[in-house]
Amino acid sequence: MVFDSKKIVYSSEDNWDELVSITFVDNDQYLSLNALSYEDEIEIELNDQANYASVNKSDFRYELTATALHVILEKAIVQHNFPGLKFVINYQTCDLNKLTRAINALIANN
Repeated sequence: MVFDSKKIVYSSEDNWDELVSITFVDNDQYLSLNALSYEDEIEIELNDQANYASVNKSDFRYELTATALHVILEKAIVQHNFPGLKFVINYQTCDLNKLTRAINALIANN
């Protein structure tokens, strides 16, 4: 799956020690990555709460480039109406430092 994002919306960085949410938005579509710091899972949602996957933080693999985030979910705990366990999120402009910090907070185990 390839998702083209026009903007990235983050939860408040002040709260990343509890909740991290990274949402990639394209017009009326979105792909969201969410995790609570005290849980072992990352929830991924596509356009609707009915389209989701859940993965252990240790099974979330990624590569970040200047224009794309490549994600591989090694083993989904749950997958419902979600198109695949490998996807690419393209973005036009991005603060790579902020996105890197957000992803590191997303996958951190506290």
